[in-house]
Amino acid sequence: MNWEEILSDPKLWKMIRRKLLFIILFTVGLIFALFHLDHVSSLVSYVLAVFGPFLVGICIAYVLNILVRIFEEKIFAPLNKKGWKFWLKIRRGISILLAFSVLSLFLNVIIVFIVPEFISSLHFFSDNLPSYIKQFSNWITEIVNRFNQDASTQDLFKIDWTKPLERVTKTVSDLAGSLVSVTISVASGVISFILSIIFSIYLLFGKERLLRNIRRVLYAFFPKERVQKIVAVGSLANRIFKGFVTGQMTEAVIIGTLCYIGMMVMGLPYAILISVVISITSLVPILGAYLGGAVGAFVLLMIDPIYSLWFLIFLILLQQFEGNVIYPRVVGSSIGLPGLWVMLAILICGNLFGIGGILLGVPLFSVFYALLRQETALKLDEKGITEEEVMSVPPIIMPDPTGEAEESQEELSVPESSSNEGK
Repeated sequence: MNWEEILSDPKLWKMIRRKLLFIILFTVGLIFALFHLDHVSSLVSYVLAVFGPFLVGICIAYVLNILVRIFEEKIFAPLNKKGWKFWLKIRRGISILLAFSVLSLFLNVIIVFIVPEFISSLHFFSDNLPSYIKQFSNWITEIVNRFNQDASTQDLFKIDWTKPLERVTKTVSDLAGSLVSVTISVASGVISFILSIIFSIYLLFGKERLLRNIRRVLYAFFPKERVQKIVAVGSLANRIFKGFVTGQMTEAVIIGTLCYIGMMVMGLPYAILISVVISITSLVPILGAYLGGAVGAFVLLMIDPIYSLWFLIFLILLQQFEGNVIYPRVVGSSIGLPGLWVMLAILICGNLFGIGGILLGVPLFSVFYALLRQETALKLDEKGITEEEVMSVPPIIMPDPTGEAEESQEELSVPESSSNEGK
């Protein structure tokens, strides 16, 4: 086929027009977004507000699908082998009902046993906060006096707590004044949550049909190779997100429970308050439990510095035990992302999208890391480059303007080849 036939091919010009149109539209959209960031952010906020219940429903269905599969594929495995038609029709509904029952039982345990203790500890801490602050200030003053500092240095360590307390009081009064708007927001949130629950139930019942229809649409409008790659990436992302959700939730429950038991045994105050904080913050990989530990250590520091010291030692030992013994056995390598990438994901996605970015950034980076590692391995195999070649350091030959280095190199190479031929 010559160049005239290639250039006269209508399919080629159609593909070129599509590419050019896509590039033009993408460029115009990017320029508009860069010069109208406020309009773009408001548009994104509006879309999230409209589709918020559906997005929450997808998240609920994704988390509950783990329990549904456990009931449907493992616990009910003996009944599945029977092959009864009636059972095959109702097993999905029973599995969904049991999954919601387990979730409701877990939430009821939290509401009945943990929340009252948490609130009472919080009230007791807030009531005794002025005395804790005074005690902490006196402790700082004693340390400064022990090192024989002058009066100007001591003034640097004295903290005026009246202004922060006044700001807190003003904030609480403002919140009380906007009680009507808060009530309306809570009612709207409850209605949206109910809609999300209903939507998640529909998703759990028809997840196979939904996935099949999505694949049919993809295969109908896109090339087969591209769709297969999209399906493979989706399967990888699903596996990583599932491992991340399971791993982090399991770790949060385990470390919160062990922290509460350890603090009760050691006789440390505010055990339930600090354990709940550590359990919530441990949802953030690597740094989460230590951030919660910093909060707990600060609370105990205002009561007694010795309490804070014993708590930090206990938390470090607990993290080592839970991370090296319990977590690998219960969950395994759920994320598969090195610690450096985890830190990078937390910093970047946290600064861009806040708490949601911290929680979703790690699995997203895990997907990107797995795809990059797979593509890199394929490219290295195509080029025939081994790991030894990757890690080897090539020799550096310094340029010689006289050319004597090249001649000496040739002279050294000739006897070596001739000696090999003689052998």
